[in-house]
Amino acid sequence: MAVVRDSASLGSMDDLPCSNSDIFLTHQRLSADTNAALYELDDNEAISMVFLLLDVEYLAKHGFKYCQYICNGRLKETMDVLVTVVKHTKESLSSVIEALYIIGRYDLLEDHLGLRIDQKFSTVFTDSIDEDRKALYCVFAGMAQEEADCIIQARLRHWSCPESGRPLEETFARNLSIENYYHLITDLYDGLMDENKETLALYLHPFIRRIQQSMQVPILPSWNVETTYPPPTCYPHGLCIIINVKSFMKPRVENENIPSLGERHGSDIDKERLAGTFKLFGFHVMYLDNPDHEQIQRFFKNLRVSPKLAVVSCLAVCVMTHGDEYDQIFLHDRSCLSITDLRKLCFSQVLHDKPRLYFIQACRGERALQPIFLQQDVCTVAHAESNCLISAATVKGYSAVRSQTAGSWYITDLCQALQELGHLSPIKTVLHRTRETLMARVGSMNNKFVTQLSEDKDTLTKDVQLVRADEEHFLEGIIDLVRLEVVEKLVEDLFEEALSAAESSGDLDALNEKMSSFTMN
Repeated sequence: MAVVRDSASLGSMDDLPCSNSDIFLTHQRLSADTNAALYELDDNEAISMVFLLLDVEYLAKHGFKYCQYICNGRLKETMDVLVTVVKHTKESLSSVIEALYIIGRYDLLEDHLGLRIDQKFSTVFTDSIDEDRKALYCVFAGMAQEEADCIIQARLRHWSCPESGRPLEETFARNLSIENYYHLITDLYDGLMDENKETLALYLHPFIRRIQQSMQVPILPSWNVETTYPPPTCYPHGLCIIINVKSFMKPRVENENIPSLGERHGSDIDKERLAGTFKLFGFHVMYLDNPDHEQIQRFFKNLRVSPKLAVVSCLAVCVMTHGDEYDQIFLHDRSCLSITDLRKLCFSQVLHDKPRLYFIQACRGERALQPIFLQQDVCTVAHAESNCLISAATVKGYSAVRSQTAGSWYITDLCQALQELGHLSPIKTVLHRTRETLMARVGSMNNKFVTQLSEDKDTLTKDVQLVRADEEHFLEGIIDLVRLEVVEKLVEDLFEEALSAAESSGDLDALNEKMSSFTMN
């Protein structure tokens, strides 16, 4: 059965990882056992906790001193002081839970506090730590020590840092005053951009923009109304519809003339990555999960008369399912829908002269699980009407790669290119970068090397230039992407555990069973 979900809606309390009574017990354990849990941190983790938990004023006054204490063997003493400060300034220790979650110490949360950690954990314990601090942590954690030293020496020479090998959190705190917090963020952002680390700089962008606005620096790209579609004038900037057909009904007849349609493991990762990325550009995201033919017809019939379409400046439709060489995609009930018919379903008079973007990730079902971690996708493109662009994962007749644990190559590279270039360059430039990155990939399948080439067709009459969302909605996308990284880390750990078990037992069936036990909802 199809599930249509609006990104603004909330799940039921049954979906939460713990009940109110569990939360109460957790807070009781936290009050009694916080210090013992923090004693198990290593020095770098303890420094990260100091950086995440102290407010700006306290971090400026005492943060560097605490970092020095930790490095000089006084970790337990420092953690005791930190807990006392948090109790005094935040009146709750919930931020400690969130900070442990952010730095990845799930074992402490489970063993000491009895929490069940999964991808829904942050729906209960969240918003205790400022978003700008989370963004800075993502930057610090995203660099090896050698990279951090390089940026300090090459781009941040005016920062005080007498020796290499120091954690960036410590160096940031050393140079911090109450007045220069956002100036340091600006320095770090500029240094990352100069070092071509756009992905890390992306985390800091909303806070940089706040500074630029106060200095009256323009933040939008230059706009030529004759060569570029009009920019958005309000929120949402656009509407993004993500159609994810992950599972398929069993065939009604034995000799059905349709290829085997296996479950599309890994597509949930693609879905979350797309949602987070489009939110960065102010798109309102809607999901259509496992639709059949009737449901997809009804969905777009209702959408065509929806007032949402009247205010958006762009429509993006992302489709992930099995496909064939005849320009058809398969729906949950095993019915077929051509890309051309999908395009017609999406058309509405209120979208006249507005760009409509289609991103198609489709797979060939008969090789869906061969080998274990790589599945074969086939996608084709169709002719389009004016103001349309269709980007396909691969050229007609060829396969595309999708990983059960990391999602598809195409969606991953598309989102990466959008995050780095989407606000700077037209969409065609973004897709060109996607294709270049995709062509550089080489995988092994059935004892053969495989690569991939995406294909784009368009009848756009102007350039499509995306615009970054305002701070609130931009952060929604950042948070989604950070959560996805956490989930991917859980999957990676699960895979390593399963691989070790399979190697020791000599039974790869155990590996299959272990991997199939994980589902990202």
